[in-house]
Formats: sequence, C-alpha cells, structure tokens
Amino acid sequence: MRWSELKTGAESVEEGRKKRADAGFSLIELMVVLSIIMTMTGITVMGMGSYRGKMTERQVRNIADELLLTQNAQQTRPGIFCARLIQDNHVWSVEVVRTMDEEIYAGTVWTEYDRKELGSANALQIADTGGRLLTSDRNGAFLTWRFDRETGACTEGVGSIILSGSGKKYRLTVFGPTGRTEVRTVHE
Repeated sequence: MRWSELKTGAESVEEGRKKRADAGFSLIELMVVLSIIMTMTGITVMGMGSYRGKMTERQVRNIADELLLTQNAQQTRPGIFCARLIQDNHVWSVEVVRTMDEEIYAGTVWTEYDRKELGSANALQIADTGGRLLTSDRNGAFLTWRFDRETGACTEGVGSIILSGSGKKYRLTVFGPTGRTEVRTVHE
C-alpha cells in the first residue's frame, strides 16, 4: 500500500456518511417506529372514548345540579324561578329564569336568567323515554321545570328524559312530590 492510497480520517468519515445516507432505514427500525406510532394512536383513541363518555355524564349532572339550585332558590329567594332546557346556536343549555312580580316590587316586572352551556347539539341527544327527540315549545324551551315555594315539589316537568352521547345513555328523572332529581346509567 502506498502513501498516496491511504485516506485521511476526515475522508474516511465522509465516505461512511455517504454510504449511510444512501442506505435508509432498516426494516427493523421501520417496524419499531410503526409499532410505537400504532400504540400511541390506540392509547389516544381509547382515552378519547372515555373522555367523551365522561363528558355526557357531566352534562347530565349539570342539569341535575341546576334543577336543585332552582328548587332551592324558589324556596328561599323572592321571585318565581324555573329552569328551562334550551338550544341556542346548536348548543344545549340550562337556563334558570327568575321573574319578579310587579305587584310586590313597585309596579315593575323584570326577568333575569343564568345560563349554563351543556354541549353541542351534535354530541348530545335528548329524548323522552319512548326514544322520541324533544321538540321546543313556542318560547324555545324543550323542557321547563318549576317547583312549589312551600313544599319544593316539582309542579312542571315531572318525569324522565334520556340523554345520550358518545355511546353512553343516562336517564334523568324528576320526581313530583319531592322535586328530587335522579341520574342513572341506561344499559341496553
């Protein structure tokens, strides 16, 4: 071997880089990367299904909470309270409405409301126990709940509705004599 045939260290490293750049990934490296991607995708998809199911349960619980607040307000605060299930711009909401009586409050009638959004109408379906989707009344409310000032009994909106979304179904029941609200999972 002559001195002219010997390569310097830099030239040898450069040739190694060129060979490696032309070689690409090995089959084993490609399979490892694909299995990691598939595992991460599976975990994400499983997590999203669980999250959406929890979201539906949270929406039902929000309605139950708002009904309890309405019942308590009717018994303890001045005015006439009702809770309404409405849909505005394709979003379900529970609206607690308070109306002040003109005879008691110096000849003025005024209404205030507090609205809690539940979620997209595309993600949450609300039906009666027969499976028929609810329709709105002339005021835009799909359901209205009212409670008695003295007893707390539910005077309007007694009964059950089915709320479903993301593969989960829940039954929300409001009992008349007590005004108590119950949420149960519907198993099919």
